[in-house]
Amino acid sequence: MLSVLTVIAADGVMDEAGMNELAKIVCYDRTSTDIAIQVLKANQFPGVIDLVANVPGEKQKIATLAILCGLAMADGVLAGQEKAILQMYMDKSSIAEAQMVPIIEAIAIRNVFPLFT
Repeated sequence: MLSVLTVIAADGVMDEAGMNELAKIVCYDRTSTDIAIQVLKANQFPGVIDLVANVPGEKQKIATLAILCGLAMADGVLAGQEKAILQMYMDKSSIAEAQMVPIIEAIAIRNVFPLFT
C-alpha cells in the first residue's frame, strides 16, 4: 500500500483517479489507506522505499512491482518520475530488470484498448 502511494504521488499530487485505484487494491479498507498516508508523511522519500523493499520473498516483491507498473502505466507509458521510482524499488528489492520486462510488456499490451475496437 505504501509503495502504491509513492507511485500515485510521483508527480507531487495524489489525484482522485490514483486514490480510486488504491482503494480497489486494498478492497476499500480506509483504515489501511490512512495508515499508509501517515507513514508516507512521516518518512522522507526515498526512505520509504526501504520499508517496502524489506517484504519477505521474491514473489511478493515481484507482485508489488507488477502492481506498481500497472499503476504507473495506466496512461499507456512508463516514463518520468514514475519510471525512476519503479527503478528504485527494483534496485532496493534486488529484482533484475530482466525479470520485470515480460510483466511490463504484458501491462503495455493490456493498456492498448484500441486493439478491441
